[in-house]
Amino acid sequence: MSGRRCDPGGSARSTSGRRLRGERGTAFVTAMVVMFVVTGSAALYLARDVNQRVSDRSTMQSIAFQSARAGAQQVDIGGLRGVEETMVVIDVVAAERATRSTAARLAAEYGVQIDIERQFADESLRTWTVELSAVDGTLRARGVARVATGG
Repeated sequence: MSGRRCDPGGSARSTSGRRLRGERGTAFVTAMVVMFVVTGSAALYLARDVNQRVSDRSTMQSIAFQSARAGAQQVDIGGLRGVEETMVVIDVVAAERATRSTAARLAAEYGVQIDIERQFADESLRTWTVELSAVDGTLRARGVARVATGG
């Protein structure tokens, strides 16, 4: 009776049936482990991706603002002499040049690639706006600076 044994009731049964009954939960445990590994990996990937996206957005906004500030600092020198504060205006040509230069320098320092989509002054020539986008088109940022004179 190598594979069988008799129980007190007199019926014979297979010992291999008992062994299989104890291994039923193995597939469930294996599936749960795989599910946790996949879920954990996905969570780590998303956390890293979101963190990088937030960092990139912050970088773009910083570059846009600093570029706008550099543009707004380019005031018409003739407007500074002998006129009221409300007459101080931005030199558009110099502002465009300063904006491009500042944006390129900061993008190189941060290690990002950007495009200046638009840069312009408002009707009063006292506010300078810069709109940037990432080269891959995934992020956009806008910086606005206003001419201010010290007293």
